[in-house]
Amino acid sequence: MKSTPPTPDGLPVLGHTHEYVRDAFDFIDRAAEAEGDAFTVRVLGSGEITVLAHPDYFEQALVAEPDAFRKSDDFDLAFGEGLASVEGEQWQRQREAMEEFFYPGRIRSYVDEMASVTATRLDGWDDGETVSLLTQAKALTLENLMATLFDRPLDPDGDAELRQAVADLNLWFKPTSWVLPDAVPTPSRRRFDRAVETIQSEARRMLDEREAEGTGDDLLSTLVEQRREGAGGLSDAEIVDQVGTLLFAGHDTTALALTYGLHALSRHPDVRDRFHAELDAVLGEERPTLGDLPDLDVTERILTEALRLYPPVHTIPRTTTRPVTVGDYRVPEGRLCHLSIYRMHRDPRFYDDPGPSVPSDGASSRHSRSVTPTRRSARDRGRASDDGSRCWRRPSSSRWSASGTNWSRAILSTSPRR
Repeated sequence: MKSTPPTPDGLPVLGHTHEYVRDAFDFIDRAAEAEGDAFTVRVLGSGEITVLAHPDYFEQALVAEPDAFRKSDDFDLAFGEGLASVEGEQWQRQREAMEEFFYPGRIRSYVDEMASVTATRLDGWDDGETVSLLTQAKALTLENLMATLFDRPLDPDGDAELRQAVADLNLWFKPTSWVLPDAVPTPSRRRFDRAVETIQSEARRMLDEREAEGTGDDLLSTLVEQRREGAGGLSDAEIVDQVGTLLFAGHDTTALALTYGLHALSRHPDVRDRFHAELDAVLGEERPTLGDLPDLDVTERILTEALRLYPPVHTIPRTTTRPVTVGDYRVPEGRLCHLSIYRMHRDPRFYDDPGPSVPSDGASSRHSRSVTPTRRSARDRGRASDDGSRCWRRPSSSRWSASGTNWSRAILSTSPRR
């Protein structure tokens, strides 16, 4: 009989809680170096968690045997009945209802609106001003998403309640709350609950407008029209939860990619100079268009490398539905598994230069599946590239500075330390 994955040495009762909460990334790196690609940690509040950190294990859990690895309860907490949390027939039905909004032709229709929104935000930056990269990137990507998908432009200097609510969706997953039962109302969890209420209220308001005033061609209008036509439309609850899902998954990840890309450029002036030279050569003084993206090779490689080094979603949680063999080990039914994207993307076995740098050509992969297999990676990378080329199109004399080396922390997404 195969053995269960090994467990690193830990403290009585507390297990690995302190190390995991203090710096999950550092702990996972050290545990993987000591124990291998599959190991189990013990964290108060979560119990035993089996960490999987090999491309073959990702392929098994996400592609070959997804029925053996269901989405964890964390998805329900964050996204309700949204596309990110449902599975099976419901996932397929929701995907079919929404997928037209992410086809290349539809994305091309967003370009002018995104250019206008981005120009408005960048025009608010003064020469010599110091800005928070993350704050500005999140504001920009949220404004673009609301304008293009929901036809709901945001006031660049307003809509503070909605902006704060979207930012607070991450708070349920703060490490300091992981060690406590879900019923314990920590300050971050109370803010998370208020954020969900605010976003759901805004979603219902927009939905009521579409129902009362007729439909346009934005996402909510299309979902309402599908239901009117009896085309297997989504319920009100599903539509409301799509808004929350897209507001978080559709802007937070892109904002983090932009932030980490700029952070990396600030540390590699040679790459930054190549980046600006490419923008000058391809765009000149013109706004970028979707047709320019194939010619922005350096920009694409910078974003791809930033996504590898600092994956906005650092871990994919799954729960086993039956005993399952993973490599040389047997993982029991009901075990929470963490597929560690962060660890896999920095493994020297899979990349020639896996460390925290942004070489001009990026780190070359040695494994055919060393980039996490997902259904939406290409779509997200395209949106990030489009937002990136717009946001980063500044005079070539622009410079960024950054301090500190331990720059990221693990919550629901890979967020900078403050």
